[in-house]
Amino acid sequence: MTSTSRAVPGAPVVYGVHGGVATIELNRPESSNALDLPLAGALLAALDAAAADDGVRVVLLLGRGRLFCGGGDVAAMAAARDRGAFLRELADAAHQVVRRLDVLEKPVVAGVQGAAAGAGLALTLSADLVIAGESATFLTAYTAIGLTPDCGTSWLLPRAVGLGRALDLVLTGRRLSAAEAVELGIAARTCPDAEVPAVARAVAERLASGPAYALGQSRRLLRSAQSSTLDEHLDREAAAIAAAGATDEAAALVDAFVEGRR
Repeated sequence: MTSTSRAVPGAPVVYGVHGGVATIELNRPESSNALDLPLAGALLAALDAAAADDGVRVVLLLGRGRLFCGGGDVAAMAAARDRGAFLRELADAAHQVVRRLDVLEKPVVAGVQGAAAGAGLALTLSADLVIAGESATFLTAYTAIGLTPDCGTSWLLPRAVGLGRALDLVLTGRRLSAAEAVELGIAARTCPDAEVPAVARAVAERLASGPAYALGQSRRLLRSAQSSTLDEHLDREAAAIAAAGATDEAAALVDAFVEGRR
């Protein structure tokens, strides 16, 4: 397995690869890891690097400081001469991140402490397994400042919790507790706040030890299911299982199963 690190002082993202896990850590703790143009660009570059690296089997999203991600950078928006133009540019940049996460053929684990608001909520909805600190909260946050959802939230949230609950969360701005997030399927499990990075990393490492092709393609099948007909999806499943069956990892696991070693 490769082991690399790109911890540039002051960089908006800290990126490193170890044991098959690419860790992408939001690094604007003084601004609640709020999403601005440099952070969006750095996130996209990190995801591109993880996607292109055959040594990366799983992506782990973390946020430094008290909060995972407080949403878009409202202070930067307030300082912009043309707020509408600023928001369009930021949304376009952030949406490239969401698109890259959507098509990634590697499982994504997120560790959430503090709050995942707005764009931060969208990042968690784009992850496959979310580990939440016991005091973590999840909220859309947009209407509280007179804005509408972006980062795919209005597409991702109804698919995660249903239209009725999504409308409740967006229109009222209600905060979900970590326990509620687990109940609704936004988060997979909770743990003590201080243990979030370690628990999330342990989950990522466990996935990294599994069959990479099968896990990556399973992710894509599940995430694309609601955008295709059953007929289309059956064809995708048939192609995917045939390709998976031809991998060395599947061959070894099948042989071990038949021989009673698993």
